[in-house]
Amino acid sequence: MLQAERPKACGPLQVESPAPTITTTPSAEPSSLPPPPPPPVNPTSQRFYRTVEQSVSRRDSPSPAGRPPPSPQDQQASRPHHPQPQTRRRHNPTTNHDQQQLDKTRRGALNTLTLCREVISILEVTRLRKSRTGQIHWLSFWNRLYDRTFARSLANRVNSALVRVDTLFRAVARDLHDLTHRMEQAVRHATSEREVLRILERMEDDVGARRRRRRKKAHSILNKMRAGIETIPVKVNDELFDDMKRGIFALDVFCDYHPGDPVAEQHESMWPSHFHGERQPVRSAAVSPHLFRQWQAEAVSGVGMPLEAYTANNACYVEDWGNEVDDSQWHSREGYSTDQW
Repeated sequence: MLQAERPKACGPLQVESPAPTITTTPSAEPSSLPPPPPPPVNPTSQRFYRTVEQSVSRRDSPSPAGRPPPSPQDQQASRPHHPQPQTRRRHNPTTNHDQQQLDKTRRGALNTLTLCREVISILEVTRLRKSRTGQIHWLSFWNRLYDRTFARSLANRVNSALVRVDTLFRAVARDLHDLTHRMEQAVRHATSEREVLRILERMEDDVGARRRRRRKKAHSILNKMRAGIETIPVKVNDELFDDMKRGIFALDVFCDYHPGDPVAEQHESMWPSHFHGERQPVRSAAVSPHLFRQWQAEAVSGVGMPLEAYTANNACYVEDWGNEVDDSQWHSREGYSTDQW
């Protein structure tokens, strides 16, 4: 205000006074000059900025909240495309060799499992066939050799044990079949040769455990049968007991599958020809068709029969053994009569 009230006498000084003091006053009027014309715009650059404006948000541009968000197609189109270099697969001889070894081991393991299933079925079917054949021969032999009551007592105890043994072996065979199927699926999904071998080792351990458990149960069943036969009373020696396992149950002395005895099976199938229509001794010691044929041959050759064959739990009688022996041999003392045969 003080600068505006200076006298006009100082005209030359007003021209040389600085202009910022006048423009800072609130009474200074704005310039009425028109704005400069905009520079000419190149159509190519205008098209470029329009394209950039749709995809790039500048700092001085308005907030994108005021416009709709770009679609996923626009975002995908606005992204720069960089072609990925094609990677060439290198041939690794070690990996190819490992895969070949795995396939070879897997095929061998699958063939082994298939063979195991076939062996399990063959063993069980063979045991059933030989067991049924031996049962017919033994029971027929006892019915011919002993009286009806005595033979029926033997047959009842043997048949009861045979049913339990059949149930046990069938259950274990079915369990082994299921085990081979599970191991086959595990082998097909194995990823290394070592894993396939480990699966086979685990299967071998499982089969061994089931065999031991089956053997133990079969021993228990047959020992109970032996004790029941001896309560008749009948003397069952170890030789007869082992032959009974083979002939009636088709088992060996360890209560596993018996490989077969062709000579004994032939004697059992031809037992009617050993009697020759004559009376045979009846004793409290049970006899098998095979042992009966052996003892007949030993009697003819002059060799005495085993002592256990004549040993009884109670009073018994023994008739003459064969026609080739003299009168000083065994004679009947007491017991059941054999005239009813």
